[in-house]
Amino acid sequence: MELLPAARFDLHQLNEASVGLVSGPKTLARETILKYTPNQAYLVLQELDKSIAGKDILVKNEDALHLKLITIETEKENRRLLPIAQQFHSVPAGRHAENHLSDLLAAHSLGRYNLELKKNVTIDSYQLTDSWRDDAGFIVTDRLIFADNTYDAQKLVAALTPSSEKIVAYTASDFDAVADFDNTVCGFSRDSYLQLLLKNSQVLLAKSGAVDGYIAGNGEQIHAIYAETMELAHSLVKAYIQKLGLKTVRFFTAQGVWPENVTPLKSRQVYRRHTRAVPSLLKFSKIYALNMGVHIV
Repeated sequence: MELLPAARFDLHQLNEASVGLVSGPKTLARETILKYTPNQAYLVLQELDKSIAGKDILVKNEDALHLKLITIETEKENRRLLPIAQQFHSVPAGRHAENHLSDLLAAHSLGRYNLELKKNVTIDSYQLTDSWRDDAGFIVTDRLIFADNTYDAQKLVAALTPSSEKIVAYTASDFDAVADFDNTVCGFSRDSYLQLLLKNSQVLLAKSGAVDGYIAGNGEQIHAIYAETMELAHSLVKAYIQKLGLKTVRFFTAQGVWPENVTPLKSRQVYRRHTRAVPSLLKFSKIYALNMGVHIV
């Protein structure tokens, strides 16, 4: 399984993050879950060794978030012979490593019980696998179609319709204003994550007194573009490309957001799935690129 690009900073520093491991002679699988509201979290598969990828494994608990490999199963358990109730209300002992970890992390982060049916976990993946859907419970399809796109920077700039609003470099004194704007985009406060993102990225702001948008990235990889209007988003991208002298830019985005007359050099679909429902807090009218593989947006 190919993983989404890794974060440029250590997510483990965040209080809302929990990390789960499957180990043998070495670390074989690693997942991080980010709890962003009391009932919602974002799951990131960060490491999966090829020796266990796509295979059912038996594990035992070493501690709360650490599983130890016992054995790799050679045959899948035939659960059709079990009573109906057991088939639907229990999980097999042998499952893929990422499924073991997703259950472990969801219970640790959001709690084991879900009587009000409000717990919701989201994951993004290049592959739409039966394992994520059937064994881990990511059964809800997102309303939007997402892609990992790489563009020729100059062709993209030529197709943009930027605004006349001033684009400026981010400084530490802008943090509160950026955090306030970010809250209007995602519907919740995530100050500790923002501090890491802004500290470890090249950041530009659309600013007319208040912050009306920002772009954050590292070289050609753009992590986030949020703006009040399409024209402001275009201004941010144009300024970012020109400031860094880029030949290409790459970012995750929803389908239909960018000019259709500019064909990406590369494009790969990303599948977003949820365990319960599509999160309603996110304001995709302001989201032009999102930090998939790191956070919910």
